[in-house]
Amino acid sequence: MLMAELHPFFVHFPIAILVVASVFDVYGVVRGIQQHTRTAYALQLMAGVAAILAAISGNLAETLVVGQELLHLGVVESFDKHISLGNAMIWIIILVVVVRTFTVLEKKKWALKGWVFPSLSVALALLILITGLLGGALSHEILQFFINN
Repeated sequence: MLMAELHPFFVHFPIAILVVASVFDVYGVVRGIQQHTRTAYALQLMAGVAAILAAISGNLAETLVVGQELLHLGVVESFDKHISLGNAMIWIIILVVVVRTFTVLEKKKWALKGWVFPSLSVALALLILITGLLGGALSHEILQFFINN
């Protein structure tokens, strides 16, 4: 139960880290600074681990909401959108990190100096921001439900 209640705490770290990683990635490619792209990679690794904690706590929070049938029915649409995108984000983040790790270990020049990973970083940042906004909207709907009932 405690882990479920900490979901809002766990989700902010990967959101912030992925946004910062995208800035480092784009800046590193534009300016040709390899250290910035390495920093972006390290940040994505950290975000991947943090996102797993966010997903675990989110899944536990899901069971609390589903357990309150009336509440669940009141927020089901926002709830389903947030859960679906949140779960998809975990797999997307893990996939990007695994592929990026492979290209780093294999020293693939197309990946180390090109726009592939900066583009993916920006896409990840946008998707994680949308997921966070959906979660924020869900939180407001849950609060509104309790105020009205």
